[in-house]
Amino acid sequence: MAASHRGAERGRRVPASVATVDRARRAVDDARIREHLRRTERALRDADHDLTPAQRRRRRRHLDRLADYRERGDIPRNRRRPGRVPLFVGDDGTPCAVAHLLREDGREDLVAAVIADDPTARIENLPDDHPVIEWVEANGLTRAEAARVQPAYPEGVQFATTCGPVSCRVAAAVASLVGLAAAGALEYVGYRLAGDVFPDNALKRRATLAYLTVLTLFVAPLVGLVTFALFP
Repeated sequence: MAASHRGAERGRRVPASVATVDRARRAVDDARIREHLRRTERALRDADHDLTPAQRRRRRRHLDRLADYRERGDIPRNRRRPGRVPLFVGDDGTPCAVAHLLREDGREDLVAAVIADDPTARIENLPDDHPVIEWVEANGLTRAEAARVQPAYPEGVQFATTCGPVSCRVAAAVASLVGLAAAGALEYVGYRLAGDVFPDNALKRRATLAYLTVLTLFVAPLVGLVTFALFP
């Protein structure tokens, strides 16, 4: 029985390659979410609203809490539901950014109410008279801002929706230049490397350069995309 049980466990074991890809995807997603929160926090700090002094104090306090949440890097995990479903509080007990702000304000009752009603709830889908929306507005935030704090979980890669203090066109131009520079550097290094390794064999030099050129076609766009995604 014991041997059979161990065999069953081995049968259910996740392949190492799948686990590695899953860890890499989580790492990329975590970095994307932290960058999303950083840009959102900065945009909210720069926004100008007609608020009472009390609302302004609460707003600043919650934005400071959002910054602390981002710096800790705690991201809620979905371990039981199929697909990339966002959770108000993760299966590991980690709250999303909005749930974190509610908890820090002592409103665990609102967090529990949301989870009981719909653990995948998003701010934009809550009714206008929902207690969470009332809390959001009382604390100097708008519904749209609170919805923006919650990052999306698309099936593919999604970059931040804003490019910081410059326009997205400028960010794209800079990312393109960085990608082209990376391509040029790889080609130059490849040319020198092929010449040094195969000084007397023209066929091998050409084959090595062709291989590096194909590699560059993959690496350069990736460098450009990463640059655009992380543009401050």
